[in-house]
Amino acid sequence: MKTVGKRLTLLWLSGLAVLTGCAQTNPPTNARYDAELVFGYDKTLPLSPQESVLQETAQFTVYKVTYRSARDQRVPALLILPKNRKEDERLPCVMLMHGLGSDKRMFEMLWPLLTQQGYALFAIDAQYHGERKPNDDIPFFGPYPYRARDALIQTVIDLRRGLDYLETRKEIDPKRIGYIGASMGGILGSMFAGVDERVQAPVLLVAGGNWRILMERSTLSMWRDASKQNAQLMEQALQAMDVVDPVHWVGRISPRPVLFINGDADDVVPVDSNKALQNAAREPKTIVWYKGGHVPPPNEMMNVFGQITNWLNTHLKGSKSASTSWRTWVPRSWDEARALWQTYRPILSRWVAVWSRALQALVANSLR
Repeated sequence: MKTVGKRLTLLWLSGLAVLTGCAQTNPPTNARYDAELVFGYDKTLPLSPQESVLQETAQFTVYKVTYRSARDQRVPALLILPKNRKEDERLPCVMLMHGLGSDKRMFEMLWPLLTQQGYALFAIDAQYHGERKPNDDIPFFGPYPYRARDALIQTVIDLRRGLDYLETRKEIDPKRIGYIGASMGGILGSMFAGVDERVQAPVLLVAGGNWRILMERSTLSMWRDASKQNAQLMEQALQAMDVVDPVHWVGRISPRPVLFINGDADDVVPVDSNKALQNAAREPKTIVWYKGGHVPPPNEMMNVFGQITNWLNTHLKGSKSASTSWRTWVPRSWDEARALWQTYRPILSRWVAVWSRALQALVANSLR
């Protein structure tokens, strides 16, 4: 009996060794999308922030901020604080993330509107943008997909470090952090909000997912023609970019709500790409379509702004408006209409100009 017992013990130990070996050599299929593995960082690394007043207006103060991030990066940022803040009041804060080819001032036209409603604002330059733009002219989504992948990962970590910084500011309520990202900023936001639960109710403007659709169909993609010449290059690029495809991360935003705003004729981030990202998200989610392309036309801007402000007020302030449609903006008299136009005409003009210039620069760069 002792011999039989020893044999059974040895058999059990052998089986355990085999199972353990299999577990070590065959990791789970989703290990590639481990948030800490891809977007993790040293949370105890000192931020070492540097701050200075950059701009003063009657309505808000703009601070220039830099702080330390992963891989020895110093991240340039802007913190905009409204002057109507009451003493000891902690404000909701909206993080603003620009699109491809732009910088941290892309949403400047929204500063007066949002600070007037009591929001603090925070914006950074993405890797290879703004103050972080290198001297060479290598396009961000160019022939080096690993470079683009690493830059996206770096920027998501930079945004997370930005949250760490906001938590040190006595003016900011860390439980009421919103996010608005446009185009590339929306793609980044899908990943950022997906892996960091501190972000509440993100707004993803003209964003998309599924890199194959983006590479094959976007009017700005250099891969559209290159893939016809050498299909293997496209597959290699897709393999490199897979880990930063926002369709793998946007579902993790749930149960926090997310708002998608997209144009029904977008050819920069194609409609099928918009839908791929929306479908990958889980409830609760709100999807809004406007009539137009990648840049909302002026006649749709009021609706877009109305959707954004009502969303933020609902989820960061708990003050839901009766309606989020464009009708809430309709003036009741000619004098109101004229006053409204005079107020928002500069905002609309700057928005269209900034976005259009960024797109023109990208088109020119892609044709080189």
